[in-house]
Amino acid sequence: MRNEGKNGPRLVNGKSRCSGRVEVLHGGQWGTLCDEYFSLEDAAVVCEHLQCGAVNATPRGATFSEGKGLLWKDDYRCLGNETRLTDCPVSAWGQVNCSHWNDAGLICSAEKWSLRLSDGGGRCDGRLEVYDNGTWHRVQDKIWNLNDANVVCRELRCGFATSVYTSSRYRETARPMLVIEGRCEGNETHLRNCKTSLLQRSPANVTVVGVRCSDHMQLRLFGSEDACAGRLEVYYNGSWGTVCDDSWDLVNANVVCRQLSCGYALEKIKVPNCGRSTGEIWLDEVRCSGNEPYLWKCPSALWGHHDCSHKEDVILECSEHKEMRLVEGKHSCEGRVEVRYQGRWGTVCSEELDSKDANVICKQMNCGTMESIDYYSQKYGKGSDPIWLDGIECLSYESTLWQCHAKPWGKHDCQYNLHAGVECKEAKIPDRSSVKVCETRNISQTVYAAEPTLRVSGGNTSCSGRLEIEFNNIWGTICDDSWDLADANVACRQLGCGSALLTGVPDKIIQDVGDLWLDEVKCKGSESFLSSCPSSPLGQHDCDHKEDVFVVCSESAPPTDPVGSGI
Repeated sequence: MRNEGKNGPRLVNGKSRCSGRVEVLHGGQWGTLCDEYFSLEDAAVVCEHLQCGAVNATPRGATFSEGKGLLWKDDYRCLGNETRLTDCPVSAWGQVNCSHWNDAGLICSAEKWSLRLSDGGGRCDGRLEVYDNGTWHRVQDKIWNLNDANVVCRELRCGFATSVYTSSRYRETARPMLVIEGRCEGNETHLRNCKTSLLQRSPANVTVVGVRCSDHMQLRLFGSEDACAGRLEVYYNGSWGTVCDDSWDLVNANVVCRQLSCGYALEKIKVPNCGRSTGEIWLDEVRCSGNEPYLWKCPSALWGHHDCSHKEDVILECSEHKEMRLVEGKHSCEGRVEVRYQGRWGTVCSEELDSKDANVICKQMNCGTMESIDYYSQKYGKGSDPIWLDGIECLSYESTLWQCHAKPWGKHDCQYNLHAGVECKEAKIPDRSSVKVCETRNISQTVYAAEPTLRVSGGNTSCSGRLEIEFNNIWGTICDDSWDLADANVACRQLGCGSALLTGVPDKIIQDVGDLWLDEVKCKGSESFLSSCPSSPLGQHDCDHKEDVFVVCSESAPPTDPVGSGI
């Protein structure tokens, strides 16, 4: 049986029109694809191209018999949300020795209730769509929750849900609407196994739902005090890995900076030394044209195929990278305030600087409270141009100076070049026996020699309640500022309690009266430990215990002992 799309592809020798050996038309000739290059993202596009629903399986090893004709070595770089295979970029590196024994196979599901995520950043992120009676539908659900989203991610082999969205996040589409009321327990393997009702009319104020799953491909720059400089790392196949600098150039770097909304790439960089990675090297021989929206749409060697070591990991700095230092003082917590932006160190105008602004500077520098401000450049001297910041107005809760209101960067009317200086109390926080992997890392994160232990208390089970973390044998709580489902999933996973079902601040749990250790926690969702996530410095916060985080995790029988590092 053969199913052939316009201009290719086609499925050959399968048991149904939506299964078979994958073949592609080039120059009027059909040829097979190598299964080493054929990803789930590519498979999803082929199923869509052939109007066959979603992917059921991608069997390897010429499951549908070996082809007899040509064998193409094209490496399609689909995101998984394209409608035709010809919409995907193609890399033709020919790095793998393929034979017809490696012919790619595909089984699509043309049955009712196949799923996909569309118009997000890839196959594991986007608006939820259901294939029903030969047509893809958007989904509305007024009681959609994390249980339902976790089932969707599991069914799509995308891990667990980290975020649940509404239609406003995605571009508009004219696809027909399917209105459901899903009631999943969270452990079902398919959405169709949940108690689901189809509704004839769309209820008022119900929006289209979308999901981001943990296996969504992501990009980050690791090792700086913000997200715009550091070692380049890609999240793929469940883990973070690096990129080799073979063939790396400024064109590639600009694609990364643009993808991260970090401006443009700097040719001369100054990035803290974060030590060598010990993880995977995911990409090598990257050769972007410069207009790609995502790094993984650029031609490259196969994922995980390289001839590099970690001393060749790509490190880069983007123009929007910001860094602060205090210079000409007696210690690291006093001096003239200097800020690095667009690759240049500059100063801060002191004319309108007040104690709230200065305290944010002290906080950002991991120091104690402000003791004095040098308004007239008398104590720490004048710095060199440019004056990067003027008209600063902080509210005191900010973690960094650039979170405060100010004039545009580089715009000022600072008379007499009055460069700000600040004296802060030297930091007096508990001895953490910490091992600094980087000089700074995303809001002054420290990586600890032994991962701090977590526990929950005050809940109905040992997998629900107020979340607490231990430092120096002292238990303390976590503030809910910036806290979301990605953070909760990391906590539940560290506790051995599965994924998060709910997070927030309940009235029924008695408020704590002890230390409050962490604030502004900002996990990606893939971290193994909560202490690996960016956060404000230890013990520095603007919260009270009314804002303590609580979680409800999915597992009902977690370990009886708190989970720490396992060592």
